[in-house]
Amino acid sequence: MNKEERFVQDIRKGDKEKLEKIYSDNRDHFLTFARKYQLHDEQIKDIYQESIIVFYENILDGKLVTLQSSIKTYLFAIGKYKLIQYLRKEEKYDVFPFEEKDLLDHISIQEMPSEEELDGKTAVLRTGLRQLGPKCQEVLRMFYYEGKKLEEIQMQLGYESKDTVKSQKSRCIRQLKKLVGAYEK
Repeated sequence: MNKEERFVQDIRKGDKEKLEKIYSDNRDHFLTFARKYQLHDEQIKDIYQESIIVFYENILDGKLVTLQSSIKTYLFAIGKYKLIQYLRKEEKYDVFPFEEKDLLDHISIQEMPSEEELDGKTAVLRTGLRQLGPKCQEVLRMFYYEGKKLEEIQMQLGYESKDTVKSQKSRCIRQLKKLVGAYEK
């Protein structure tokens, strides 16, 4: 049993200090991670509190018995879900919820644009993304935004193989590059 699994067991037995340690050790990292969703720090802190509560309840309810990842990864997964829930509720969740800046690397832009140029490039990218078909949007959203592995996408969308998903993703990126290139001219 590793240190993190002992933490989970100790929390289950009522050790509040271990829970407080997890809270304090991960708080700043979560705040930094969550700022990319462009929320105020107070909103992010509230979401982090909710994530800790869900984490704690999962331990007490027996939903978290053995860790398949680190505590931080598990906690951040809860937090990311809570962030997306919040954004949907507040209707700040775009029709196509990509972190467009993350995709810029994948469309072979030679150098990162300045902040002024980024707004224009983001708008072009968003327009291009919306022009893609629903299958492409779904595959790219799941891979880049949700961080799903090709195998997960294969199973959820019913593709025959991981290679089929990989090919589909490549075709979608190629199509997106063409669309973005056409808008930039």
